[in-house]
Amino acid sequence: MKNIALKSLFFLSVIAMVDYMLMILVGCISNYAGCSTTYFECTFCTIGKSIIAISTILLIFLMLPDFKSMGAKPKSD
Repeated sequence: MKNIALKSLFFLSVIAMVDYMLMILVGCISNYAGCSTTYFECTFCTIGKSIIAISTILLIFLMLPDFKSMGAKPKSD
């Protein structure tokens, strides 16, 4: 159980940092390209929601084998 908690905390922090860096990159490129304020009110938020949704799905798939092994009964010979 302790390994699962440590692994989830590690993956969660790495994914959050990558999301943050991606949003900074998208924002800087958009600002440099001269996007209007409506871009940052609508499209930028949609991009952010999509990145967070993809990251959440990735975290679930990374942790799914550990959650399955938690519920598995030990094999007795």
